Amino acid sequence: MQFEWPTPEQIIYRVTRLRRLVVLAVAMPVCVLLLTALMDPMMISPNRAMIGAIAIALLVVGHVSLFPNVTLETLSLSVSLSLLVISVSWIKTLAGMFPAENASAAYAMLVTFAVLGAGAIMWAVRAVLTALTYAGPALRLRVGGRMDIACSVGVAHRQFALQPETRRGRILCGPADSDGLFDVAIVAPQVADPEAPDQPFVARVAARVLHSDENSHQVMLVLGDGSVAATSQTFTQTPHGCRVTVSEMPGDFTLGMHLMFWLADQQADNMTEIADTILSEPARANGLAHGVSFLSVAAAVLSPRDPAVKRAK
Repeated sequence: MQFEWPTPEQIIYRVTRLRRLVVLAVAMPVCVLLLTALMDPMMISPNRAMIGAIAIALLVVGHVSLFPNVTLETLSLSVSLSLLVISVSWIKTLAGMFPAENASAAYAMLVTFAVLGAGAIMWAVRAVLTALTYAGPALRLRVGGRMDIACSVGVAHRQFALQPETRRGRILCGPADSDGLFDVAIVAPQVADPEAPDQPFVARVAARVLHSDENSHQVMLVLGDGSVAATSQTFTQTPHGCRVTVSEMPGDFTLGMHLMFWLADQQADNMTEIADTILSEPARANGLAHGVSFLSVAAAVLSPRDPAVKRAK
């Protein structure tokens, strides 16, 4: 999926939805910066430390606004910024070791090398974080969310509940068999299909409705690796519409995946996607946004490649 510039509404939504990620990603380098200024004011003055902290916050906010579906890259950006902040205090000292007539050029070269090194560290940290995220055993921990929507209970039930022979946005359900199982196809627009890079990836699971009435809905999901997940939804009438409560027990989430799910506030994002459809609002959910990352854009700029059609010729 190609990069798309966000609208002002999407920027506000992304920063708000990814608030936990923003706070964590800003806190690490800012703490390093302020501690460096406190320990050695000659290297970084308090005024420069405050300006640097503001600049780091803007960089992180800009990153999540443009690239909302790369949580691990945002964290790796934070780590690389922390190391870059530490190296800044050394660069000035190293540049001072050169002859006076070469000091300015040496300083510029060292800054360039530091920025390039930060980029390399960012790539390496992302690879390490990716491995750690999926490492370890699956943990049976519940995840949930709640949202008030200005619609009736019946409308919310039809849109949120996973049922046979229905389509719900990017989720398509097939007919149920004699055992009550039905196929579910979920389009992931931010992930490319390995067999067809120009097409989005489609995840397929099997589902079965365990219980359903006008105020609740329970579904069992059988994932591709054979693990089982369960989802429970309740629909409560409120004076201004309906309150939807979702509780899920993922079948294959590791500790790192639970953490990423929490940092991205993924459950609320999933519910927002459906709520915007119900209310006919412009799409804001990160689940519908592109999956382009800063590192992939940088790689395309530094090492451009011809389109696949031209390469085939």
